[in-house]
Amino acid sequence: MNFLINGSTWTIEEVEEATINNETKNDYCLGLTNYKTQKILLLKGQPNILKTLAHELTHVWLYEFGHNQSEKQFNCEEMCEIVASCYKFINEIVEGYKGFTKE
Repeated sequence: MNFLINGSTWTIEEVEEATINNETKNDYCLGLTNYKTQKILLLKGQPNILKTLAHELTHVWLYEFGHNQSEKQFNCEEMCEIVASCYKFINEIVEGYKGFTKE
């Protein structure tokens, strides 16, 4: 499934564990946001895939709106503003993905 955010097209893919492990070098990863390829990779068959998708979409939203995630520590007010600003985007994509995966 593809989605648009801030003028950029991103793709969501469900992949096997070997693909996730190869990308992250981590055996315990359920999802991955790849900024270079503009893809979200989700571990296929996991029980909490929609929660993982919402988590990865938060990374995408932060990236697309210029929030440095590697060095920035957000305070409580900043976190509240981020949640208030991105919840609609995240919920719309998650709902769309639920419909997309049932087809």
